[in-house]
This record gives sequence, structure tokens and C-alpha cells, in this order.
Amino acid sequence: MKKILIFLAIFYVAFVIFMPKENLYFTLKNTLKNERIGLSEESLNNNIASLEALGVVASYDGIPSIQAKELVVTPFLFYNKVKAYEVSAAASLKKMFSFSADVVEITYAIWNYNEAKIYATGDFGELNGVLDLEKKSVKIVLEPSMEFENTPVLKQYFKKSEEGYIYETKIK
Repeated sequence: MKKILIFLAIFYVAFVIFMPKENLYFTLKNTLKNERIGLSEESLNNNIASLEALGVVASYDGIPSIQAKELVVTPFLFYNKVKAYEVSAAASLKKMFSFSADVVEITYAIWNYNEAKIYATGDFGELNGVLDLEKKSVKIVLEPSMEFENTPVLKQYFKKSEEGYIYETKIK
């Protein structure tokens, strides 16, 4: 029994290390393309346990919308994480949405297969959210900063509650 567990552990570690992470990233890009979302990057670095993309720009219908200095994808099969650093609106949208995020993190764990967790922090405050895959809904709770409190552009999308500011929507 002990030998079987050791073999499974070695197999799992080898699988994660030698997983074709770049192929997973390009599959994600093709899937997003069907939703009219494009991703472009300056460079890709395949590390032992993760894939790093530098200078990532996300476009919607060909219009650059969001940019991130670095995007790190960590696929561990049972627990997966996508983490973006220094996220902001693209140059064409900076006047409308001047907020930026230091870190945006999305995690998915197989033991909680119906949802993905969302976390972000930046000059807007701190937000925690849940993407419910079964109900196809998103719920975000924001603890706003003073800067966010004084900005009506983004504030109009959130409802104030006891938890903080809440944004809820259904997705297709």
C-alpha cells in the first residue's frame, strides 16, 4: 500500500511538472476568442509549476480593455490558480476607469467544484467574490476605499449593504 501511494505521489508531481502548460494557455485563448475576448502577451515563461505571461492585454471585440504586468497560471489539477499583478484599464479606457488592482486572483478547487473564488485588492479597496458555475452567477463583495467612495462611475454598479458594496449578475 505504501509503495502505491509513493508511486501515485511521484506520478502526480511528474505530471504537474511536465504538463504542457503553454498548450493549456493557448486553449484558454481559443476558448475566450469564441466569447469575443482576445489575449495578447509579450512573452511566456514555462516554469516548473506555473506558466508566467508578461505584458498581457485583454481585448473585447478588438478593443484593448484590461492590461496586466504579469499573469501567473498555476495548474495543480485539484487546485488551480490564476493570478494577475498590476492590473489596470487599457490606455483607451483609463479616463473612464482610473482604478487599478495590485493583485487579482481566481482559484478553483475540485473539492468545491461548483464555484471559483475571486479576490482582488487595489486602490478601489478589497473585494471577494464567488463565481457560481452551477447557477451561472457572480457575486462580489467590495470593501471600498475612500477613493472608490468618491467615484460615481463604478459605484453605480454596486448596491450598498451590511457586508459592504455588492455586485451580482448572471452570466450566459
